[in-house]
Amino acid sequence: MHYNADILDDYLHGALGPERDATIHAHLEGCAPCRTLFDEAATVRDWLRNAARAEEREFPSMIRARVWEAVRNAPQPASFADRLRALWRPMIAVPVAAAVAVFVYAGVPGIHGNAQPAGVAATYLLEEHAALASDNPLADRGLIVPASVVDSQQTLDTGDTGPSSSDK
Repeated sequence: MHYNADILDDYLHGALGPERDATIHAHLEGCAPCRTLFDEAATVRDWLRNAARAEEREFPSMIRARVWEAVRNAPQPASFADRLRALWRPMIAVPVAAAVAVFVYAGVPGIHGNAQPAGVAATYLLEEHAALASDNPLADRGLIVPASVVDSQQTLDTGDTGPSSSDK
């Protein structure tokens, strides 16, 4: 049995588990064709690494000199107050920008994609709950009073808001 180039490449890069790695290592010690294929893959890997290192260039000395010259000739703040303002500018601007961003995110509905519905009347929800509960034969009907009934009874001052004898 011989290993193909993909498996040997995985072995070369350490991408195999310890058991598989040990099996291939033992196989390479005794199999000349697989060892040749492995050596070729190692040579290509080393050649690519060397080519990549050769591509890493240093910054040209003329450009480096011009950058340092620009740094040395950068205008300095004239007075102590100017220096202090230059130091405090980022310390103030960053928190202010963060506070504005939080205010805009939390204060403007719909800007972050979680637009809230315009609103639902509470009486509608209570009436809907009362209708669903009245259909339930196991519901305790003494505790559920539709909001429209409560509103109409408060305006008429009829008094008793409990369940009637017909509800029992």
